[in-house]
Amino acid sequence: MVILKIVDAHVHPPADGNLRGFIEACEKAGIVKSFMCGLPEGFGKMGNNVVERAFKEYPDLIEGFGYVDLGRDQVQVVDDLYSRGFTGLKFIGPPKPYDVDEYFPYYERAEQYGMIALFHTGIVARSESDKIRRVSSRNMRPVYLETIARSFPKLKIIGAHLGHPWCEEATVVSFHNPNVYFDLSGGHTFYIALTLRNRLFFDIKTSKLLFGSDSQPDEFQKYIHFWLTVLPQLGVSREQIEEIFYRNAESLLKR
Repeated sequence: MVILKIVDAHVHPPADGNLRGFIEACEKAGIVKSFMCGLPEGFGKMGNNVVERAFKEYPDLIEGFGYVDLGRDQVQVVDDLYSRGFTGLKFIGPPKPYDVDEYFPYYERAEQYGMIALFHTGIVARSESDKIRRVSSRNMRPVYLETIARSFPKLKIIGAHLGHPWCEEATVVSFHNPNVYFDLSGGHTFYIALTLRNRLFFDIKTSKLLFGSDSQPDEFQKYIHFWLTVLPQLGVSREQIEEIFYRNAESLLKR
């Protein structure tokens, strides 16, 4: 099956710093838009400044998502990122669960600006800063997005990785909250696919799913091939595949 357009709704700056190589890999894979997310310092040279340079150099391809360190950054960081042209915000590794009241001012400002909020959900990769930051995956369970979605109904929310390993929890959160979407990115694609086999069309709809690779450029095509192979086997039609790969993400970009 051929997909005319692809939006990669979850990607990070190239680890080798080769932005031109990133662009060429997108072109080869048929990716017409990338949601490029900044990360904390412990993940290497993938910070907000790198993302900003990328979307300003390639504005037609790259939408910038600025990393916000919940509870540590001042809430004015949202104002700053919006003024610099970032489309959305990326949240990961909070010291407390996502839905504690003290984080609500960040979400309120994102809603006011019409920014997309992309939350890492589920297990998280280890990094050099873990010992200092005391990161716990339990603070990033998908169920915490429900409180945020109900409190900020106009905030467009994406949960990453279908909340793996809490994938079933993620599907139900999406079902009950019209402003919560989930991407299919990450290295646990087989497990995510097993969950979709049981939950797709019941708890979670194709209109609430986004393709994302969360990978480096040399693996873009691998993840595209995986989902183009698996989704038809789950009963997903061509039109629904186009939703997942392109139309859903494009609709989120409309303000």
